[in-house]
Amino acid sequence: MFLSPMWLWGLLAVPVLVVLAVVWERQRATVARAFADPRVMAIGSDARARAYRRIALGLAIIAAAMGPIALARPAMDSTEERRQGAVVLAIDTSESMRKTDLPPSRLDAAREAAGTFLDAAPDEVRVGLVTFNDRAVVRVAPTPDRAAVRAALAAMEVREGTALGSAVVTGLGSLAGAGVLDPLPATPRQSAGRLLLLSDGAGNVGVTPEEATQRARDMRVPLYTVMLGDDPGRPDRPAPAVTLASMATQTGGVFTQTTSTDDLVRIFEDLGGALTQAPTVRQLTVLAPLLALLCLAGAGGLILMARRRPVALGPGAGPGAALRRG
Repeated sequence: MFLSPMWLWGLLAVPVLVVLAVVWERQRATVARAFADPRVMAIGSDARARAYRRIALGLAIIAAAMGPIALARPAMDSTEERRQGAVVLAIDTSESMRKTDLPPSRLDAAREAAGTFLDAAPDEVRVGLVTFNDRAVVRVAPTPDRAAVRAALAAMEVREGTALGSAVVTGLGSLAGAGVLDPLPATPRQSAGRLLLLSDGAGNVGVTPEEATQRARDMRVPLYTVMLGDDPGRPDRPAPAVTLASMATQTGGVFTQTTSTDDLVRIFEDLGGALTQAPTVRQLTVLAPLLALLCLAGAGGLILMARRRPVALGPGAGPGAALRRG
């Protein structure tokens, strides 16, 4: 395959070069016969030298053809098995995250936990960031660029609302967009995607936590949930800790109420354990100029070999013998 196939139109010049080479060769022979008397001078070179020149000319034409081919960027499609994994951090930025029961505040504790996670995550794991209050927003798509995630963490702001379920659905979409859920894994443990949810309460707007949990189960993505603070929640609803624990256990994840390094490391202990068939394109552009250089080098060598050399005079040799070339 070629990544820029329009340059292949340049190969139309190759037949023109071949025709010009044939015409040049014939004109050269005609001129030689017109200005040389075959009775006193050997016309042209011997068969071996002529063959060398013709081969050299063919190599030069091949070298010229490599120009359009190199510009067309030849490449080869292939698939390879490689480990790939991604984690999306979903962080609650509702007003209640300003509380200081986790000093200096719940939001700062979440930011610090996320930083700890970034420090400990393997280099091959891509990390994305989703923040949620009255709506969920993808701040950073899964990327190996840790600095981009840290910058987004530093810029988090709070507002009313806790769209917990929407955060899960948005995070799942971000993982799907990163390609780590294709093909769909057989079990959550085999999934190359994880969702780490840090929140201090149950959802009160948007998609319900139950609906979001079912979506995660369908996509085989485990939810790792971290409870920040100890809010009891509304009396007519399950406590936030119960909701977050249920989301984790139903999807094959882990629930915790601490933000210690050990708890966070559990999220990616087996991350990327599944081998994924990843399509790749290998560019072969460098081979075209390399072949052109080899052809030109070969052509130059043949031209040197084809140069006619004077033949030594022998006893009784005529004047034409002194001018013959081998």
